[in-house]
Amino acid sequence: NLPQMAVQICALMRAATKGPLRVMFPMVTDVEDWDSAMQVVDHCRRKLTERGVEFEPDVPFGVMLSVPSACLTAEEFVAHGCDFLVIGTNDLTQYTHAADRELASAEHYYRPASSAMKKLITMVMDAARERDVPVTICGLAVGNPANTVQYLQLGLRSFSVSPQNLLNVKKALREAET
Repeated sequence: NLPQMAVQICALMRAATKGPLRVMFPMVTDVEDWDSAMQVVDHCRRKLTERGVEFEPDVPFGVMLSVPSACLTAEEFVAHGCDFLVIGTNDLTQYTHAADRELASAEHYYRPASSAMKKLITMVMDAARERDVPVTICGLAVGNPANTVQYLQLGLRSFSVSPQNLLNVKKALREAET
């Protein structure tokens, strides 16, 4: 009997034979979490091979950097074979500033464009650049055109933006490039 995570990873690797797929592990706090997840992936590769099941063995696996500790050690994820990184601004801002984004009285402290956030993002970008690992940024903050332009200036080129904000963000990015 495979643990639930292994069942899901096996299913994803089988589905990847039908088209491109990337798998991201959320809320990873340190490289030990990554290594544990990749042990499950390796287990799945062995099991699927043993069973003679068609699957994509080279599915890219990455992590969502949602906590400061993960950003501070991004180079370790890259060194341990992480295929891509995603910066999750919602949780990362909340945990960096110890401010609940749902709590109106803490709204002043929830600052996704703060210098602390910029430092964390820069650390991630520097680590990713070392081994040419792609980085995407997502979350509510990316829907704010001013924030997204700042992320562009920090070196980011891949943005996950909600549909209602896409046109304004796209316009701001175009204007920033000129």
